[in-house]
Amino acid sequence: MDKLQYRAATARGGVKTLLLSSGGLLLWLLLLLLIPDLLHSSAWVLLLICCVLGLIAGYAKLTEPLYVIELDQQGFSYVHHKGRWCIPWPGFSFISVPELAGREMAYIGVKLRHYDEFLNQLQPRLAVHIMVEQRHLLIAALGSNCPGGTCPTELMVEVGEYRGTTRSYKGAIAMFARRMQLLRQLTGFDLFIPMSAIGSEPADFCRKVNQIRLQCLDNTVT
Repeated sequence: MDKLQYRAATARGGVKTLLLSSGGLLLWLLLLLLIPDLLHSSAWVLLLICCVLGLIAGYAKLTEPLYVIELDQQGFSYVHHKGRWCIPWPGFSFISVPELAGREMAYIGVKLRHYDEFLNQLQPRLAVHIMVEQRHLLIAALGSNCPGGTCPTELMVEVGEYRGTTRSYKGAIAMFARRMQLLRQLTGFDLFIPMSAIGSEPADFCRKVNQIRLQCLDNTVT
């Protein structure tokens, strides 16, 4: 099969945002030179802040990976600006849009078949960034499953070591493994990809990936 690549919707428009913000900032400086008293206007200061934020947003868009999702004959890859993880087609059961308290989450969920195979190629730096970025997801899942405000103590315990099927893991990888276990218990999925990363209709994307997975496993993909 030919490689399929998906570009993140959040990465689009980076050049346009950067140019507009740069133009706005240059115009701001030019007018300030002509009319110095404008600096005392709160609206004028607010315009400066907007231009600076626009420059930051534009730069952030440009530094995002060109393609965030890649599908090929070997498997499924997620490309993050801090690294990437890959799962061979036999390595996961399916992907879908998870639900929490009857409402769809803004993520695509991946249910792994084997933790060790995934953890062996996961970079600690990437694991830390994903845990930080998706901390709100864990909090929401815990809150939904603990409506009284109290959860079993074992759900909140951080582990220093995780024992897999073939080896033990420590540090960030062990914490990530524990996070996957907890999220599977709460939502039914181990890994989560923001919907903004796929740049297409979530249901269609999941259907396509699951279909390609089955075709690759059956050697019928074209």
